Amino acid sequence: METVPKNTVDTTDHQLAGSNQDSNTTSASIGDGAMDQELLNACSKGDLSRCKHLILRNPDILLSVTPQGNNCLHLAAMLGHEKFAKEIWSISPFILSSTNKDGETPLIAALMAGNFTLASEMLTAASILLEPANNTSDVERGKPLKEMLLKVDKRGDNALHHAIRHGFEHIAVQLLTLEPKLSEKTNKVAESPMHMAARKGHFRVVEALLQIKNSANSGPRGFSALHGAVEMGHADITELLLKKRPNLARRPAKDGTRPLEFAVANNDLGIVKKLLEYVPDVAYLGNTVMGRTPFLVAAINGFVPIAEEIISACPDSAYTTSKKSSENGLHEAIKHERQNFVDFILRTPQLHRLINQVDNDGNLPIHSAAAECNPDILRSLLSHKEQDYSALNVKGFHAVDKISGQKKLWKTLKWNESFTLLSNVIPSGWKDKAGDKAEKQIKKQSFDEVKSLTTKYLTNTSLVAALLATITFAAAFTLPGGLSNDASDTGQPIFARKAVFQVFLISDTIAMCFSLAVVFLSVLATWEDLDFLLNYRKTSRVLMWCAYGTTSVAFGTGLFTVLAPKILWLAILILVLCSILPFLSIIMGEWPEMMLRWRLGRQFRQDLARNIYI
Repeated sequence: METVPKNTVDTTDHQLAGSNQDSNTTSASIGDGAMDQELLNACSKGDLSRCKHLILRNPDILLSVTPQGNNCLHLAAMLGHEKFAKEIWSISPFILSSTNKDGETPLIAALMAGNFTLASEMLTAASILLEPANNTSDVERGKPLKEMLLKVDKRGDNALHHAIRHGFEHIAVQLLTLEPKLSEKTNKVAESPMHMAARKGHFRVVEALLQIKNSANSGPRGFSALHGAVEMGHADITELLLKKRPNLARRPAKDGTRPLEFAVANNDLGIVKKLLEYVPDVAYLGNTVMGRTPFLVAAINGFVPIAEEIISACPDSAYTTSKKSSENGLHEAIKHERQNFVDFILRTPQLHRLINQVDNDGNLPIHSAAAECNPDILRSLLSHKEQDYSALNVKGFHAVDKISGQKKLWKTLKWNESFTLLSNVIPSGWKDKAGDKAEKQIKKQSFDEVKSLTTKYLTNTSLVAALLATITFAAAFTLPGGLSNDASDTGQPIFARKAVFQVFLISDTIAMCFSLAVVFLSVLATWEDLDFLLNYRKTSRVLMWCAYGTTSVAFGTGLFTVLAPKILWLAILILVLCSILPFLSIIMGEWPEMMLRWRLGRQFRQDLARNIYI
C-alpha cells in the first residue's frame, strides 16, 4: 500500500489552512485549479489507491475542484464513499472546512446526502483534527472548528439545520455541544433550528436548544417554535416549550395567528388543554389581523368539545366578538351552518347571552340565520324561549326582511320554508303584507327569467318527446307475438283478443299521441306571450308525464302478453314494476315539497310553493 510522505501532507495542510482564513470562503478557498478528469473518476468510484498515486505525483491536487466547486471530500460525502473520505481528511484535515459554490462544507454535503454514519464520523474527526495545539492562545483555541461549523450554504442553512431536516437528532445534539451559537442562527426564510425541530417532532433537539439561553425560536412569516409544534400536533414538545418559554403562547405571527388558534383550527383538544393549562389568558387574545378569538374559531369550524374546554378555563371568553363586525360565536356558527354548535349554545345556559347579542349593524343571530335561509337553524332559534324574534337592526329591518332580500334563493324550497317559519311569528297583518310582497317579487323575477328558461326547457322537452314518439310508433308495427298466418285471421295480431294486449295498444297509442302533442306545442312555444309560455311549461309537463307513464305501461303489458303463457310469475313481476314506476317517479319528484308540507303542517303556503315551478 502506498504511503503519502509527511512533507506532502504538511504542504497541503498549510495551503488549505491558509486559504480558509478568508471570511468569504468559496471554491477559491481550496484552490483555483480545475479537477483533473483522472482524479474526478477516482473520486466518483471511491478509488483510494488511484487517488493516493495522484497525490504523490502532485501534492497540490487536493486543492483542485469541479466546476461546481466540489473537492475530493465533497464528492466522497455526496456519493457515500466512507473509507475514501476518511483517508482524505486524514491526509488533509483542513479540507473539512472547505466549501463549494453553494457554500456547502463536506459535512453539510454528507448531511444532505442522508448519510448518518459518514456525517457523524466526519463531525467527530473535525472536533479532533481541527483542535489547535496546546500552545495556542485561549482566544484562538477551537477557532477553525467553530468557523467550519458556523458556515452556511446559499439558503442560509447551517449544519444544524441540515441535521434536523434529515432527522439526525444525535448529530444535532453533538453540534450544539461543540458550537452552541448554531442555535442562534436563522436561514434566509427566517427559520431557526428550534422551529424546524419543533415542527419535525425532535424532542431531544428542542430540549437541548432550550438549555441555550439565546437560542432563536423564530420561523417563517413570524411563526414561533410553538406555532410549529402546535400545527404539527406534537403535544410533548408543546408542553416543553410552554414550561420553558410560556410567552410564545401569546406571540402572534405576521398573519395575526397565535398557537391556540392553530390548535383550535386543527381540532386538537389535547394541545388546547395544554395551552389553556399553562397560559389560560390566551383564550381572550384574538387574531391581530382578523380579530377572531379562539372561541369564534371553534364556532366557525363547529368544534363543540374545543369550545367546552375554552369556556371551562375562561367562562367569559365566549362573549368576545370579532374585531371587524362584532359578531359573536352564534353569529359565526350560523354563517358557517354549524347546526351542532348552534344547538350547543342553545342548550348551554351560560351562553344564552349570545342569542340576542347584536353585531355592529344591529343584527341578532336570527338575522344571520334569515340571511342564510337555513330552516333547521331558524327552527332551533325560534323554539328557544329567550329568542327575540321581533328585533329590528339599525336599518329597521326584521329578520323576515333579510329573507325577502335573498333574490337568488326565492325559488328554492329552503327559502320557502325559512320565510314561512319567520312570517308565522310576526303579527298577522304584517305577515300577510310580507307574504304578498314576497309573492309579487318572486313572480316579477320569474317573468324576467321565463323566456331564457323556456328556451332551455323547450330543447330538452322536445328531444325527449320526439324520442318517445319514435319508440311508441315503432312498437305499434312490431306487435308482441307477431301476426297470424291462419287462413281465417291472416295478417291479424296473434294476441288480438287478449285484454292485456288491448291495454298495450291503448297505452302505446296514448303515449304516441301525447308525445306528438308536446312536439307540436314546442313549435308554438316560440311565441313571445308570457302567459302562453307559462301555460306551455305547465301543460307540457303534464303531457310528458302521461306519455312517460303510458309508455311504461305499454312496455309492461307487451312483455306480459308474450311471457304469461310460459313464465307467469316473471310476466306479473315485470307488469307490476312497469305499472308502479310512473307513480314512484311522481313521488320522488314531489318528495321535497311533500316533506316541506309535513314539516310546516298548517303553516305551509301553497301560493309560495307554487312559485317554485314557475
